[in-house]
Amino acid sequence: MALKMEAITDKLQHFAGILQENKYFDSITKGLMGIMPIIFIGSIAALLKGLPIPIYQDFLSSSSIKDYLTLITKLTTDMTALYTVFSIAYAMSRNFKQDGLNAGLLALLSFLLLTPIRIEENGEYMLTFQWLGATGLFISIIIGLLVGRLYVMLVSKGVAIKMPDGVPPSVAKSFAGLIPGIIIVAVVVVINAIFKMTHYESIHNFVYELLQTPLQNLGGTYWAFLLTIGFLSQIFWVIGIHGGMVTLSVMMPIFMALDLQNLSAFSAGQPLPNIVGINFMFVYGIGAGCSIGLSFLFLAAKSKRYKELGKITAPSAVFGISEPTIFGAPIILNPVLAVPFIISPIISYSLAYFLTAIDVLPRLGLQVPLGLPPIINGFLSGGWRVAVFQVIIIIISVITYYPFYKAMDKKAVLDETEVKA
Repeated sequence: MALKMEAITDKLQHFAGILQENKYFDSITKGLMGIMPIIFIGSIAALLKGLPIPIYQDFLSSSSIKDYLTLITKLTTDMTALYTVFSIAYAMSRNFKQDGLNAGLLALLSFLLLTPIRIEENGEYMLTFQWLGATGLFISIIIGLLVGRLYVMLVSKGVAIKMPDGVPPSVAKSFAGLIPGIIIVAVVVVINAIFKMTHYESIHNFVYELLQTPLQNLGGTYWAFLLTIGFLSQIFWVIGIHGGMVTLSVMMPIFMALDLQNLSAFSAGQPLPNIVGINFMFVYGIGAGCSIGLSFLFLAAKSKRYKELGKITAPSAVFGISEPTIFGAPIILNPVLAVPFIISPIISYSLAYFLTAIDVLPRLGLQVPLGLPPIINGFLSGGWRVAVFQVIIIIISVITYYPFYKAMDKKAVLDETEVKA
């Protein structure tokens, strides 16, 4: 049995190692995390615009402030795909030690060339927001990866203009991207022409219908979320691998698209379509394994070891940082704490999902900055009901961890007594 468990652990570690070292998944993760400030700004503007206070709303309507807040949400949330394609191509190129700026700009140009543009009767070109936000997220990821990788390949093979040594680096870099840029644009124009001859009319429609929509429908389900974030993420942590990094490297594009749909709906005053997403994960997870309860229990420990550990881990846990608890307890390769570490998030996510499905809890429409303490981030994301439920989650976490913590603390007290004797 022990040999079988060791073999399973080795296979999981090998699989996780492949994902962590994969430059494509890493570029997606870095690229999407890189645009989070833009999304946070859009969320703040949407929150300020939508506060349900009559006097405040009258003030916004009578001034130009509401128009500016709407403009901010339009240029952030509704243009996420533009920021994403640049950010991912930049990350991809940097992962291969090449210039990220040229790759990012070429990816942005490629995205725009592939985006449908309507020609008005007066001859003006009209680029709508249809594919610039959540609906264009998947194609922006694909373009960012492919253009970034193609740029790296061309430059690495010497398909570039090399300037003399005396030329300033900034000038040399701009000329280095010229030939790769021409090749990339030519390829993109051909691809665009091919899709225009199909019934899809654009690569955006093709990817959205055949890839993004099915993946969102699958990834947005209770079971998909619970399997990846609620279960597999904790399993990876237990065997010593950063679970969030591994699972999000695969699921982040799906969850980001779901969150952006909610944010767009919130900004427009429409019902929110999705329950799960990155926001759902952070608000109701409260750290890996919902280990905040264990950190609080350590503060009440009778053993000196765990009491001191609680003083270190509790402040970090309040801000959603679980690593001190995971490595300090430790939870890694600890069969005792592995049980509540896996069970606790399954309970919290399941309760949150079903309470949201029956409208006891609201769907989360606003992205809040990472690191905000629970209750505060819950209130900002979904209001007082979410904040109250976070308190319940923490209580459940304490109850779930308690018998396992008690056994460990009791043993630690005996060990400390024997040392003194």
